[in-house]
Order: sequence, then structure tokens, then C-alpha cells
Amino acid sequence: MIALLSNDYLRKMADDFTVNFLYKGVPREIHCTLRVSAYTYQILCTVENTDMILERDDEGNFRAMDADPFSEKKKKPDPVLISTLVREMEKILHP
Repeated sequence: MIALLSNDYLRKMADDFTVNFLYKGVPREIHCTLRVSAYTYQILCTVENTDMILERDDEGNFRAMDADPFSEKKKKPDPVLISTLVREMEKILHP
């Protein structure tokens, strides 16, 4: 018998996808790429011209981090927008 892994549902998911939601009454469209590696995965999203990595922490909650923390950026993405994206991802990819 083959056991299902906790992230097996990701194998049926498209590598590139778009997350659509309302933010401050304005429709937002965030483009993302799924990266699966063995027993874990990361989601690379472009938010306000900044690449962000979303991944689950040890408790299973999503955390977001800058994909390139050493590059100089003039403006960081809005933290509330990032939180809204994380909530949308939790709806899509519930554990």
C-alpha cells in the first residue's frame, strides 16, 4: 500500500498560477510559481515588483520572506497586502 504524503495534493496543482482577491476594494492579481522539493514546497510570488517566498513554518502556518533579502529595494511591499495574500493562500492550500 502506498501512503499519501501531506503535500500530495500539490502534485495536481499547476506550477504557475494566479491568486485573485480584493485588497482595499481594488482587485489584485498576484502571479505565483509552485516549487516542490521532496517533502516540502515553496511558493514564489511577485508582490509589488518584489519576489516573495511563501512557505509553511513548523506549526504549519505560512510565512512570507523576501526572495532576495540582500538586494537594495526602494520600497518594500505593503505588509497588509502580504498578510492578505497569506490568508488567501491558506484558503487555497489548507493543511
